[in-house]
Amino acid sequence: MIIKIRFLMNVSQKTFLKLLKQKNNSSETSDLYKLEKCESEYLSPLEMANLYIDSALLVTIADFLKEQLWLTNKQDKLSGKSRSYEEFLRPFFTNELLSIFFLEEFLISNGADELKNIRKETQLIEHQVLKLISSRSSLAQKEFVTHSLKEMTKKFILEENNQLGVDQSLGHQGPDLYRTFDNLDDIFELNYQLDRDMTIDFDAKERLYEGAGVGVQSGYSTILLALEGINAKRGSKIVDLGSGYGRVGLVCALLRPDLDFTGYEYVPHRVVVSNKACDFLDLGDSLNFEVQDLSLASFKIPIADIYYLYDPFTKETYRYVLEQIVEISKTQQVTIVTKGNGRAWLLDICRQNSWPTPIFIDEGNLCIFKSC
Repeated sequence: MIIKIRFLMNVSQKTFLKLLKQKNNSSETSDLYKLEKCESEYLSPLEMANLYIDSALLVTIADFLKEQLWLTNKQDKLSGKSRSYEEFLRPFFTNELLSIFFLEEFLISNGADELKNIRKETQLIEHQVLKLISSRSSLAQKEFVTHSLKEMTKKFILEENNQLGVDQSLGHQGPDLYRTFDNLDDIFELNYQLDRDMTIDFDAKERLYEGAGVGVQSGYSTILLALEGINAKRGSKIVDLGSGYGRVGLVCALLRPDLDFTGYEYVPHRVVVSNKACDFLDLGDSLNFEVQDLSLASFKIPIADIYYLYDPFTKETYRYVLEQIVEISKTQQVTIVTKGNGRAWLLDICRQNSWPTPIFIDEGNLCIFKSC
Protein backbone atom coordinates (compact mmCIF):
# COMPACT_ATOMS: atom_id res chain seq x y z
CA MET A 1 0.00 0.00 0.00
CA ILE A 2 2.80 2.42 0.88
CA ILE A 3 4.67 1.60 -2.35
CA LYS A 4 1.54 2.31 -4.36
CA ILE A 5 1.04 5.66 -2.66
CA ARG A 6 4.62 6.70 -3.31
CA PHE A 7 4.31 5.71 -6.94
CA LEU A 8 1.19 7.85 -7.38
CA MET A 9 2.54 10.97 -5.67
CA ASN A 10 3.27 13.92 -7.96
CA VAL A 11 5.99 16.54 -7.46
CA SER A 12 3.86 18.88 -5.35
CA GLN A 13 2.66 16.01 -3.12
CA LYS A 14 6.23 14.80 -2.56
CA THR A 15 7.25 18.37 -1.74
CA PHE A 16 4.35 18.81 0.67
CA LEU A 17 5.13 15.57 2.51
CA LYS A 18 8.79 16.53 2.71
CA LEU A 19 7.91 19.93 4.16
CA LEU A 20 5.57 18.40 6.74
CA LYS A 21 8.31 16.08 7.94
CA GLN A 22 10.68 18.96 8.62
CA LYS A 23 10.16 21.59 11.30
CA ASN A 24 10.44 25.38 11.44
CA ASN A 25 8.83 26.05 8.07
CA SER A 26 8.78 29.75 8.91
CA SER A 27 12.55 29.82 8.40
CA GLU A 28 14.09 30.88 5.09
CA THR A 29 16.12 27.66 5.21
CA SER A 30 13.02 25.57 4.56
CA ASP A 31 13.00 23.22 1.58
CA LEU A 32 10.29 25.30 -0.09
CA TYR A 33 12.58 28.33 -0.06
CA LYS A 34 15.47 26.23 -1.40
CA LEU A 35 13.30 24.98 -4.23
CA GLU A 36 12.72 28.59 -5.28
CA LYS A 37 16.48 29.16 -5.38
CA CYS A 38 17.47 26.01 -7.25
CA GLU A 39 16.51 26.09 -10.93
CA SER A 40 16.70 22.31 -11.30
CA GLU A 41 13.98 21.91 -8.65
CA TYR A 42 12.01 25.06 -9.41
CA LEU A 43 8.32 24.43 -8.83
CA SER A 44 6.13 25.52 -11.74
CA PRO A 45 3.04 27.71 -11.11
CA LEU A 46 0.85 24.61 -11.57
CA GLU A 47 2.89 22.61 -9.06
CA MET A 48 2.75 25.54 -6.65
CA ALA A 49 -1.03 25.63 -7.12
CA ASN A 50 -1.32 21.93 -6.26
CA LEU A 51 0.84 22.51 -3.19
CA TYR A 52 -1.39 25.40 -2.13
CA ILE A 53 -4.58 23.35 -2.58
CA ASP A 54 -3.23 20.43 -0.54
CA SER A 55 -1.96 22.66 2.27
CA ALA A 56 -5.16 24.71 2.52
CA LEU A 57 -7.16 21.49 2.44
CA LEU A 58 -5.14 19.88 5.23
CA VAL A 59 -5.72 22.88 7.52
CA THR A 60 -9.48 22.33 7.19
CA ILE A 61 -9.11 18.56 7.48
CA ALA A 62 -7.12 18.92 10.71
CA ASP A 63 -10.00 20.91 12.21
CA PHE A 64 -12.45 18.27 10.99
CA LEU A 65 -10.42 15.43 12.48
CA LYS A 66 -10.08 17.21 15.80
CA GLU A 67 -13.86 17.52 16.05
CA GLN A 68 -14.47 13.94 14.91
CA LEU A 69 -11.90 12.61 17.35
CA TRP A 70 -13.62 14.40 20.22
CA LEU A 71 -17.00 12.98 19.19
CA THR A 72 -15.57 9.48 18.76
CA ASN A 73 -13.86 9.52 22.16
CA LYS A 74 -17.09 10.70 23.74
CA GLN A 75 -19.06 7.88 22.10
CA ASP A 76 -16.42 5.31 23.04
CA LYS A 77 -16.57 6.33 26.70
CA LEU A 78 -20.34 5.92 26.72
CA SER A 79 -20.21 2.54 25.01
CA GLY A 80 -17.15 1.26 26.82
CA LYS A 81 -15.31 0.71 23.54
CA SER A 82 -11.68 1.52 22.89
CA ARG A 83 -10.08 2.11 19.52
CA SER A 84 -6.63 3.23 18.42
CA TYR A 85 -5.95 6.41 16.46
CA GLU A 86 -5.29 4.27 13.39
CA GLU A 87 -8.67 2.55 13.76
CA PHE A 88 -10.27 5.97 14.05
CA LEU A 89 -8.45 7.48 11.08
CA ARG A 90 -8.24 4.74 8.44
CA PRO A 91 -11.97 4.69 7.52
CA PHE A 92 -11.90 8.39 6.58
CA PHE A 93 -9.44 7.66 3.76
CA THR A 94 -12.03 5.60 1.90
CA ASN A 95 -14.16 8.70 1.32
CA GLU A 96 -13.82 12.02 3.17
CA LEU A 97 -10.00 12.17 3.04
CA LEU A 98 -9.45 10.40 -0.28
CA SER A 99 -8.03 13.58 -1.84
CA ILE A 100 -5.05 13.50 0.55
CA PHE A 101 -4.44 9.73 0.28
CA PHE A 102 -0.68 10.36 0.10
CA LEU A 103 -0.72 11.67 3.69
CA GLU A 104 -2.46 8.65 5.21
CA GLU A 105 0.62 6.95 6.66
CA PHE A 106 2.13 10.27 7.77
CA LEU A 107 -0.95 11.30 9.73
CA ILE A 108 -1.40 7.88 11.32
CA SER A 109 2.25 7.54 12.34
CA ASN A 110 2.26 10.97 13.97
CA GLY A 111 -0.73 10.18 16.16
CA ALA A 112 -3.51 12.32 17.57
CA ASP A 113 -1.23 14.37 19.82
CA GLU A 114 0.58 15.84 16.80
CA LEU A 115 -2.57 16.93 14.97
CA LYS A 116 -2.42 20.46 16.36
CA ASN A 117 1.24 20.88 15.37
CA ILE A 118 0.60 19.45 11.91
CA ARG A 119 -2.15 22.01 11.41
CA LYS A 120 0.21 24.80 12.49
CA GLU A 121 3.00 23.64 10.17
CA THR A 122 0.53 23.22 7.29
CA GLN A 123 -0.78 26.75 7.74
CA LEU A 124 2.78 28.06 7.54
CA ILE A 125 3.35 26.14 4.32
CA GLU A 126 0.13 27.55 2.84
CA HIS A 127 1.21 31.11 3.61
CA GLN A 128 4.71 30.46 2.27
CA VAL A 129 3.35 29.20 -1.03
CA LEU A 130 1.22 32.32 -1.46
CA LYS A 131 4.11 34.56 -0.50
CA LEU A 132 6.49 32.89 -2.94
CA ILE A 133 4.10 32.85 -5.88
CA SER A 134 3.36 36.53 -5.20
CA SER A 135 7.04 37.26 -5.87
CA ARG A 136 6.78 35.87 -9.39
CA SER A 137 5.48 37.55 -12.54
CA SER A 138 1.83 38.45 -13.04
CA LEU A 139 1.65 35.75 -15.75
CA ALA A 140 2.92 33.10 -13.33
CA GLN A 141 0.43 34.27 -10.72
CA LYS A 142 -2.34 34.10 -13.29
CA GLU A 143 -1.40 30.50 -14.14
CA PHE A 144 -1.23 29.69 -10.42
CA VAL A 145 -4.64 31.09 -9.52
CA THR A 146 -6.34 29.69 -12.63
CA HIS A 147 -5.10 26.16 -11.90
CA SER A 148 -5.99 26.57 -8.22
CA LEU A 149 -9.55 27.48 -9.17
CA LYS A 150 -9.84 24.45 -11.44
CA GLU A 151 -8.67 22.15 -8.65
CA MET A 152 -10.97 23.88 -6.15
CA THR A 153 -13.90 23.25 -8.49
CA LYS A 154 -13.18 19.51 -8.37
CA LYS A 155 -13.03 19.58 -4.55
CA PHE A 156 -16.30 21.52 -4.25
CA ILE A 157 -18.15 19.26 -6.71
CA LEU A 158 -16.98 16.21 -4.75
CA GLU A 159 -18.06 17.84 -1.49
CA GLU A 160 -21.44 18.72 -2.98
CA ASN A 161 -21.96 15.17 -4.25
CA ASN A 162 -21.16 13.78 -0.80
CA GLN A 163 -24.11 15.72 0.62
CA LEU A 164 -26.64 14.35 -1.89
CA GLY A 165 -29.26 12.08 -0.39
CA VAL A 166 -28.02 12.72 3.15
CA ASP A 167 -30.50 13.70 5.86
CA GLN A 168 -29.72 17.40 6.51
CA SER A 169 -30.42 16.90 10.21
CA LEU A 170 -27.21 14.85 10.33
CA GLY A 171 -25.23 17.95 9.42
CA HIS A 172 -22.47 18.45 6.87
CA GLN A 173 -20.74 15.25 5.78
CA GLY A 174 -16.95 15.47 5.79
CA PRO A 175 -14.74 18.58 6.04
CA ASP A 176 -16.56 21.85 5.33
CA LEU A 177 -14.58 23.60 2.58
CA TYR A 178 -16.58 26.83 2.40
CA ARG A 179 -13.78 29.05 3.78
CA THR A 180 -10.86 26.73 3.05
CA PHE A 181 -9.39 28.65 0.14
CA ASP A 182 -10.14 32.24 1.20
CA ASN A 183 -6.41 33.04 1.38
CA LEU A 184 -6.32 32.87 -2.40
CA ASP A 185 -7.56 36.45 -2.12
CA ASP A 186 -3.93 37.37 -1.43
CA ILE A 187 -3.20 36.99 -5.14
CA PHE A 188 -6.01 39.41 -5.97
CA GLU A 189 -4.88 41.73 -3.15
CA LEU A 190 -8.44 42.08 -1.88
CA ASN A 191 -7.93 44.41 1.06
CA TYR A 192 -10.96 43.99 3.32
CA GLN A 193 -9.41 46.33 5.88
CA LEU A 194 -10.74 49.16 3.71
CA ASP A 195 -14.24 48.09 4.72
CA ARG A 196 -13.36 47.84 8.39
CA ASP A 197 -12.03 51.40 8.24
CA MET A 198 -15.27 52.72 6.74
CA THR A 199 -17.34 55.18 8.70
CA ILE A 200 -20.67 53.50 9.28
CA ASP A 201 -23.52 55.50 7.79
CA PHE A 202 -26.64 54.48 9.68
CA ASP A 203 -28.74 56.42 7.18
CA ALA A 204 -27.32 54.66 4.12
CA LYS A 205 -30.01 53.35 1.83
CA GLU A 206 -28.10 50.20 0.88
CA ARG A 207 -26.69 47.25 2.83
CA LEU A 208 -22.96 47.94 2.79
CA TYR A 209 -21.71 45.18 5.12
CA GLU A 210 -19.02 47.56 6.40
CA GLY A 211 -17.48 45.20 8.94
CA ALA A 212 -18.07 41.92 7.14
CA GLY A 213 -14.51 41.48 5.86
CA VAL A 214 -14.28 38.45 3.61
CA GLY A 215 -17.97 37.86 4.37
CA VAL A 216 -18.89 40.64 1.93
CA GLN A 217 -17.81 38.25 -0.84
CA SER A 218 -19.47 35.18 -2.29
CA GLY A 219 -17.61 32.08 -1.09
CA TYR A 220 -15.41 30.35 -3.64
CA SER A 221 -17.58 27.25 -3.42
CA THR A 222 -20.66 29.34 -4.24
CA ILE A 223 -18.98 30.99 -7.23
CA LEU A 224 -17.43 27.87 -8.71
CA LEU A 225 -20.51 25.69 -8.28
CA ALA A 226 -22.64 28.45 -9.77
CA LEU A 227 -20.30 28.75 -12.75
CA GLU A 228 -20.63 25.01 -13.30
CA GLY A 229 -24.39 25.13 -12.80
CA ILE A 230 -25.22 27.91 -15.25
CA ASN A 231 -23.30 26.23 -18.08
CA ALA A 232 -23.00 29.58 -19.88
CA LYS A 233 -22.66 29.62 -23.66
CA ARG A 234 -19.63 31.25 -25.26
CA GLY A 235 -20.14 35.00 -25.61
CA SER A 236 -22.80 35.19 -22.89
CA LYS A 237 -23.04 38.47 -20.99
CA ILE A 238 -23.02 38.27 -17.18
CA VAL A 239 -23.94 41.18 -14.91
CA ASP A 240 -23.09 41.08 -11.20
CA LEU A 241 -25.39 43.40 -9.27
CA GLY A 242 -23.54 44.25 -6.07
CA SER A 243 -20.09 42.92 -7.03
CA GLY A 244 -18.26 43.73 -3.78
CA TYR A 245 -14.51 43.27 -4.21
CA GLY A 246 -15.02 41.48 -7.51
CA ARG A 247 -14.40 37.86 -6.57
CA VAL A 248 -17.15 36.54 -8.86
CA GLY A 249 -15.94 38.49 -11.87
CA LEU A 250 -12.27 37.68 -11.32
CA VAL A 251 -12.99 33.96 -11.02
CA CYS A 252 -15.27 34.04 -14.05
CA ALA A 253 -12.75 35.90 -16.21
CA LEU A 254 -9.95 33.50 -15.28
CA LEU A 255 -11.93 30.34 -15.96
CA ARG A 256 -14.25 31.59 -18.71
CA PRO A 257 -12.54 34.43 -20.62
CA ASP A 258 -15.02 33.75 -23.44
CA LEU A 259 -17.77 35.42 -21.36
CA ASP A 260 -18.43 39.17 -21.03
CA PHE A 261 -18.63 40.15 -17.35
CA THR A 262 -19.60 43.50 -15.80
CA GLY A 263 -19.84 44.11 -12.07
CA TYR A 264 -21.72 47.03 -10.49
CA GLU A 265 -20.89 48.04 -6.92
CA TYR A 266 -22.14 50.87 -4.68
CA VAL A 267 -18.92 51.31 -2.64
CA PRO A 268 -16.17 53.08 -4.68
CA HIS A 269 -13.07 51.63 -2.96
CA ARG A 270 -14.29 48.09 -3.64
CA VAL A 271 -14.44 48.90 -7.35
CA VAL A 272 -10.92 50.37 -7.26
CA VAL A 273 -9.56 47.16 -5.70
CA SER A 274 -11.53 44.98 -8.17
CA ASN A 275 -10.24 46.84 -11.23
CA LYS A 276 -6.67 46.83 -9.89
CA ALA A 277 -6.77 43.02 -9.67
CA CYS A 278 -8.36 42.87 -13.12
CA ASP A 279 -5.55 44.98 -14.61
CA PHE A 280 -2.78 43.07 -12.81
CA LEU A 281 -3.99 39.73 -14.19
CA ASP A 282 -4.71 41.20 -17.63
CA LEU A 283 -8.40 40.33 -17.61
CA GLY A 284 -9.70 43.59 -19.08
CA ASP A 285 -10.81 42.09 -22.40
CA SER A 286 -13.72 40.29 -20.71
CA LEU A 287 -14.07 41.97 -17.31
CA ASN A 288 -15.00 45.39 -15.98
CA PHE A 289 -16.22 46.86 -12.69
CA GLU A 290 -18.14 50.10 -12.28
CA VAL A 291 -19.35 52.24 -9.39
CA GLN A 292 -23.13 52.41 -9.52
CA ASP A 293 -26.13 53.10 -7.31
CA LEU A 294 -28.59 50.58 -8.71
CA SER A 295 -31.55 52.22 -7.01
CA LEU A 296 -31.35 55.39 -9.12
CA ALA A 297 -34.23 55.88 -11.54
CA SER A 298 -31.72 57.17 -14.09
CA PHE A 299 -29.93 53.80 -14.19
CA LYS A 300 -31.41 50.93 -16.16
CA ILE A 301 -30.22 47.36 -15.65
CA PRO A 302 -28.27 46.35 -18.78
CA ILE A 303 -29.64 43.54 -20.90
CA ALA A 304 -27.71 40.37 -20.13
CA ASP A 305 -27.97 36.60 -20.35
CA ILE A 306 -27.08 35.98 -16.70
CA TYR A 307 -27.56 38.07 -13.56
CA TYR A 308 -25.75 37.39 -10.30
CA LEU A 309 -27.17 38.81 -7.05
CA TYR A 310 -25.49 37.80 -3.81
CA ASP A 311 -28.22 39.17 -1.55
CA PRO A 312 -26.76 42.70 -1.78
CA PHE A 313 -29.73 45.07 -1.53
CA THR A 314 -32.42 46.54 0.62
CA LYS A 315 -35.95 45.35 -0.06
CA GLU A 316 -36.76 48.50 -2.06
CA THR A 317 -33.75 48.15 -4.36
CA TYR A 318 -34.42 44.43 -4.80
CA ARG A 319 -37.94 45.18 -5.96
CA TYR A 320 -36.71 47.85 -8.39
CA VAL A 321 -33.96 45.64 -9.82
CA LEU A 322 -36.06 42.49 -10.12
CA GLU A 323 -38.89 44.34 -11.85
CA GLN A 324 -36.43 45.38 -14.56
CA ILE A 325 -35.00 41.88 -14.93
CA VAL A 326 -38.50 40.40 -15.25
CA GLU A 327 -39.24 42.87 -18.05
CA ILE A 328 -36.04 41.80 -19.83
CA SER A 329 -37.08 38.15 -19.40
CA LYS A 330 -40.18 38.84 -21.49
CA THR A 331 -38.01 39.43 -24.56
CA GLN A 332 -35.27 36.83 -23.99
CA GLN A 333 -34.38 34.00 -21.66
CA VAL A 334 -32.40 35.08 -18.62
CA THR A 335 -30.62 33.18 -15.87
CA ILE A 336 -30.57 34.60 -12.35
CA VAL A 337 -28.22 33.34 -9.65
CA THR A 338 -29.10 34.46 -6.13
CA LYS A 339 -29.48 33.60 -2.44
CA GLY A 340 -31.01 34.98 0.76
CA ASN A 341 -33.88 37.43 0.37
CA GLY A 342 -33.44 37.49 -3.39
CA ARG A 343 -34.12 33.78 -3.54
CA ALA A 344 -37.38 34.12 -1.60
CA TRP A 345 -38.66 36.93 -3.82
CA LEU A 346 -37.59 35.17 -7.01
CA LEU A 347 -39.44 32.03 -5.98
CA ASP A 348 -42.62 34.14 -6.01
CA ILE A 349 -41.68 35.62 -9.40
CA CYS A 350 -40.92 32.12 -10.68
CA ARG A 351 -44.43 30.92 -9.76
CA GLN A 352 -46.15 34.05 -11.08
CA ASN A 353 -44.41 33.80 -14.47
CA SER A 354 -44.50 29.99 -14.77
CA TRP A 355 -40.73 29.68 -14.90
CA PRO A 356 -39.17 26.22 -14.54
CA THR A 357 -38.31 24.96 -11.05
CA PRO A 358 -35.00 26.52 -9.97
CA ILE A 359 -31.84 24.53 -9.33
CA PHE A 360 -30.51 24.52 -5.76
CA ILE A 361 -26.74 24.23 -5.36
CA ASP A 362 -24.06 24.69 -2.71
CA GLU A 363 -26.16 22.67 -0.23
CA GLY A 364 -29.17 24.86 -0.96
CA ASN A 365 -27.22 28.06 -0.33
CA LEU A 366 -27.70 29.27 -3.89
CA CYS A 367 -30.51 29.16 -6.45
CA ILE A 368 -30.29 29.28 -10.24
CA PHE A 369 -33.46 30.53 -11.92
CA LYS A 370 -34.14 30.43 -15.64
CA SER A 371 -37.00 32.27 -17.31
CA CYS A 372 -39.12 30.63 -19.98
